[in-house]
Amino acid sequence: MKDDDIKKIVRNGYAKIVQSGTSCCGPVNSCCGSSESEVIKDISKNIGYTEQEINSVPEGANLGLGCGNPVALASIKEGETVLDLGSGAGFDAFLAAQRVGQTGRVIGVDMTPEMIAAARKNAEDSNFENVEFRLGELENLPVADTAIDLIISNCVINLVPSKERVFEEAYRVLKPGGRLMISDIVLLKKLPEFVINSIEAYIGCVSGAILKEDYINSMKNAGFEDIRILDQTSFPIDVLTINPRVMETIKQMDIPVEKLKDLANSVVSVKIEATKKVAKYIKSKENDKLLVDIYVPLNACACEWSNFMDRIFAVLTPYIKFIEYETKSLNSEEARNLNLRGNCVIIDGEKKFTTSVALKRELPKLLKEKGLI
Repeated sequence: MKDDDIKKIVRNGYAKIVQSGTSCCGPVNSCCGSSESEVIKDISKNIGYTEQEINSVPEGANLGLGCGNPVALASIKEGETVLDLGSGAGFDAFLAAQRVGQTGRVIGVDMTPEMIAAARKNAEDSNFENVEFRLGELENLPVADTAIDLIISNCVINLVPSKERVFEEAYRVLKPGGRLMISDIVLLKKLPEFVINSIEAYIGCVSGAILKEDYINSMKNAGFEDIRILDQTSFPIDVLTINPRVMETIKQMDIPVEKLKDLANSVVSVKIEATKKVAKYIKSKENDKLLVDIYVPLNACACEWSNFMDRIFAVLTPYIKFIEYETKSLNSEEARNLNLRGNCVIIDGEKKFTTSVALKRELPKLLKEKGLI
């Protein structure tokens, strides 16, 4: 499958998950009559979340989609800026937000609009003011250079066709000394072709996985150091059977029992940590970057704020390596001095754009004038 086809399949598959509010593509009842919320809770406990953690996040944030608990091992400190790659409905982002406190900040990035909408609603309904969710792809993060202290991710990078590009972007946005803590699915041996080519297996986090050594090498090639596998857990049959999403995948693929056992022995869940030490991605001087200030009413309703930011980030993301940006409040003295009364973007302190359409038209010209592209 082509990369764009894979992204479309994954995006549509996860849109269905969040729209149905379940961990698979439809309502699930176990043989014991357990409710969907109980099944999701059992899945979460099985992969490392405590009862307290599960109950501390907004209702609907936990969709039972992870393969580990990266937050538990991340040693998150108060005041840090944390980035959640593939944040979904916000489960791990909300757990991280509780640890960074009001002086810290959590940014969630996901490519599925329905997931972002659900996460933002969860944040607004539960008054999480130190969390924001941005629509974007992990291969082109809508995040500025060296802005992040810690990156977490939970069973998402395996879904992305270009793992190398994800780790390069993760390296770019981390501060020197920043950390990476991820839970993901990797392979001990190659999968059969019928699994690799299965749409259901891709959505179920299996066929997009790569060999463990290739995964680690992708991290090394991006510049990460001190790479350590903290935990490695096999996927035995009895664990698979408590996850209705996985069982639905197996049912649709009609996998024989002997092949299912072989598949289970090929797939493992790993928790990996790494550090950005010596900067491979060299930050340009300020005059070699396009300086972008995004002025928004930070206390405005979530819809107004997020819609504007989504449009702006969609324009900025393809050029993010050439840009230094900062989100600022319209209520600030700086905004008043510039006579700004509504959402707008100021570039290099001079060029003013009030719509994403105008910004999209003029941005390449400005970058060319500066000799950046």
